[in-house]
Amino acid sequence: MKVLKKNYKLIICSFIALITLLIASKNSPFYAFNDWTDANAFFTVGKSMMNGLVPYKDIFEQKGPFLYLLYGIGYLISNRSFLGVFIIEVIIFTIGLYYLYKTLKLFISDKSSFIILNIFSSLFTTCRAFAHGGSAEEFCMAFFFITLYYFFKHFKVQKLSSKEMFLNGIIAGLVLLTKYTLLGFWIGFTFAIFIDYLTKKDLKNAIIYPLILLSGMFVPFTLFSIYFLINHAFKAFFTNYFIVNITSYSAEKFTLLERIDYLVDGFLSTLYTNPVMFYLILSTPILIWKLDISTKTKILYIIIILFTILGVFCGLKFYRYYVLFILLFSSITLLLIFNIYDSYIKKINNKIYLPILIIIFICQCLYTYNYANYKDYLFRKKDDYYQFQYAKILNNYPNATLVNMGFLDCGLYTAANIVPTTFYFQKNNFDYKYFPYNEDALKSYIKDKKTTHIVYFTKLSEPLLREKEEVLFENYNLIQKTKQKYEERKYYIYLFEIKDGKNV
Repeated sequence: MKVLKKNYKLIICSFIALITLLIASKNSPFYAFNDWTDANAFFTVGKSMMNGLVPYKDIFEQKGPFLYLLYGIGYLISNRSFLGVFIIEVIIFTIGLYYLYKTLKLFISDKSSFIILNIFSSLFTTCRAFAHGGSAEEFCMAFFFITLYYFFKHFKVQKLSSKEMFLNGIIAGLVLLTKYTLLGFWIGFTFAIFIDYLTKKDLKNAIIYPLILLSGMFVPFTLFSIYFLINHAFKAFFTNYFIVNITSYSAEKFTLLERIDYLVDGFLSTLYTNPVMFYLILSTPILIWKLDISTKTKILYIIIILFTILGVFCGLKFYRYYVLFILLFSSITLLLIFNIYDSYIKKINNKIYLPILIIIFICQCLYTYNYANYKDYLFRKKDDYYQFQYAKILNNYPNATLVNMGFLDCGLYTAANIVPTTFYFQKNNFDYKYFPYNEDALKSYIKDKKTTHIVYFTKLSEPLLREKEEVLFENYNLIQKTKQKYEERKYYIYLFEIKDGKNV
C-alpha cells in the first residue's frame, strides 16, 4: 500500500496509457495484426539487427537506428507479433503522460491535471494522424513532454541546471537517431534558453547552455557511431539515413507556394476529421496569453511551435502521421482551458472527485472506442489476414527466403518470421530519377532468382502485372493471390514461388 500510495501518479498514467492503447493501437493484443507497412518495415529491420544484420549496410531502410533498436527489443519479446512493440509503446506513452502531468502541475491542481490526461489521451489517439500505432512520432512523445516540462520549469519555477540541459541534449540525440525532422522542437527549445540568457545579458550562459545540449546529443550519437564503426558501416549509416533521405524523394514540379498550399491543406484536412483537436490547435496562439507566465515565455513558446512545424514539414512532403507530433501541443491548450476553471475544480471534495474521475475515465474509454481509427479491426482473427495465410505456405517450404516488391513491407516478413536475405527487402517511396538503385536491385533479384518467394503488393491486376513483369512470370510461379483493402484503397497481393525449386 505504501508503494501504491507513493507511486499512484505514475500508476494512473500507466493505466490510462494501457487502456487507451489497447483500444487505439493496432499493436495491441486486441488486434490480430498491425498491417501498417511502416511498422512492419521497422519490425523487419529491428528483427534483422537482432539476427546479426547491420542496418544501412546489410539491409536498407530510411528511419533512424534508435527506432530500429526499439522494434528489435519488441521482436525479442514476441518474434511473430507486435506484442513486444505494444509493451514498449505503453511504457513510452506512460512516461509521456507522467511528464505532461508534471507540466500541468506547474499551473493547475492534481484534480484538473488527471482530467486533462484522460481527455488528451483520447483526442490524441483518435485523431486521424494517429496512424495504426508505433510511428516514430508516437515513440518521440515521451521525449517531447520531458523537454516541454523543463521548458516551463525553467521559465516559471527554477532555471535549468547544466545536468538538466545535458539530459535534454541526450533526449535530442535520441530523437536525431529516430527521425531527425522532429528536431525542430529541440532547436526551438535551445533557441528559447539562448534568448532568455541573452535578454538577461548573461552572454556566458547564452553560449554555454546550447553547447551543453549539443554535448548531450553526442552521447547517443557516439554510442551508435561506435556500433557502426565496429561493423564497418558508419559511411553506410550516414549516407543512407541522412543523404539519401534528403536527396532521393520525388521532386515534383510545383512552385514553393503550391507546395505550401498542399501542406496546409493536408494539415487542416487531417485535423478536421477530429473537430475538437482542430479547434484546440488553432486556438493555441490566442489562449496562450491567458497562461500565468511572462510575455517573453509566451512568445518563445509560440516560436517553439513554429520551429516544430518547420522541422516536420521542412522536406515539403506530407503524410498524415507527420501531424501527430504537432498535436502534442494540444495538451497545453487543454491546460489553458482548464486553468480558467481550476479554482472551482480543486475545491471539489475528494469523496466526490473520485467517482467523477472514474466516470470521466469510463467516458474516455467509450470515446476512444467510438472514434478509434481502426475499431473495425478489433478482435478479428489471424485467419482474416492474408499475411498469416501466406505465412503457412512459406513456413512449409524448406529454407524459404522472401523479397517484398511493389510497395513497402506488407507484413509477410513478420507473419512468417523471415529475416531478409537481400539488401533491399521492399520497394521504397523513392523517385527513380534520383534513386534508381532500389528498383534496379529488385529487378535483378527477379532475374537472378535471389529468393525462393516473392510477395508483390500492388494496385495492378494480374494481366497488367504480367505485362509489366514478364521476367517475374518466367522465373516464378504465381501460387496465391488475393485482394484486400489497405488504408481505404484496394490492393492485389500476389505470392510467387521459384519455378525450378532452386534452394536459394
